Amino acid sequence: MNLGIHYHIRWSSESPLDWKPFRTQQEATKAAERIKKPHENYNILERDEECERCKEFKARTNPMRFS
Repeated sequence: MNLGIHYHIRWSSESPLDWKPFRTQQEATKAAERIKKPHENYNILERDEECERCKEFKARTNPMRFS
């Protein structure tokens, strides 16, 4: 996925962002509703190409690319 505007699920105010990026807010909301636990809360957050979560995930999955 190109790291332009994308969306992440944050499961609670203290939790980190979910690793999976979604292309649209609707996709992220649909996924969150499908997998959330009873009484679990979430927010959908918009991110751009400077998304630290995506950079961190890419660095872990392909460490040679970012060295």
